[in-house]
Amino acid sequence: MRKLDIATLIIEVDLPDWALHHRLQQFSADIGYTDITCKIVFERQANLPRKNGIPIVKEFVYNVDGDIHRWIGCEDDIPSYATATSDWSRYTMYIDPKYDDPTDEETVRLVREGIFFHLRDALVAALAKNNGLIIHSSSIIYQNKCVLFSAASGTGKSTHTAMWNELYHVPILNGDSAACRIIDGSPVAFGIPWCGMSGQFINHHAPLSAIVFLEQAKENSIVKLDTVEAFMRLTERCIMLRWSESLTKASLATIQFVVESVDCYLLKCLPDHGAVELVKKCLE
Repeated sequence: MRKLDIATLIIEVDLPDWALHHRLQQFSADIGYTDITCKIVFERQANLPRKNGIPIVKEFVYNVDGDIHRWIGCEDDIPSYATATSDWSRYTMYIDPKYDDPTDEETVRLVREGIFFHLRDALVAALAKNNGLIIHSSSIIYQNKCVLFSAASGTGKSTHTAMWNELYHVPILNGDSAACRIIDGSPVAFGIPWCGMSGQFINHHAPLSAIVFLEQAKENSIVKLDTVEAFMRLTERCIMLRWSESLTKASLATIQFVVESVDCYLLKCLPDHGAVELVKKCLE
């Protein structure tokens, strides 16, 4: 049993040492009240709920006496089955026993990646319950505050933050995602271990000062968004368990608070230094 401190939420994980993904090691914690307990079990789940459960997403998500049951995994992942209590205080992931083999290098990789990916759902739920969410973005620390650059994959947000790092040597908080929580009435951004293919993340946090939505264009321009458009754009970029009505409502409330609290911009840009300078002027 080990504890992880991610976005000041304590996740207690019960799993074999060999199954722990290396990105989680930077977030180890010795103390702290447990917000959610995650247990990894190498056995088949016997009580499948198709007959006595209420389907939320047919064939994938069921409500069984208030608890959530999910089939998870795909061709590139380990097939597994997860259950969560109605308040998401306990999360259990069942993995086929044939994957309980720490001697096989490829099996170890698959298990670590599978557990790592699905633990993110537990964090998404814990954040939703605690005025938080995960934003698909590449983020920097500039003047001791966090700036999020958010866009669809392939738009160039990582390229943009890389130029910030090149020009001004700013730390990159996360190359693909960041957690945001409302703490003492203000949005705070946190680095998390889930960073996509970028490989860039640090265990750090800072007040969130701005969100910049990127679009590719033939020339650079930037406009400040009103809260309505900022809300719509940010909702598209947040990771949510949308099949859960209560968690989705909680996430939407947090999104509304964020866009009312920080400046949000639309940057139409080329992948050049001029786009960086344009944003820098707005921030200053």
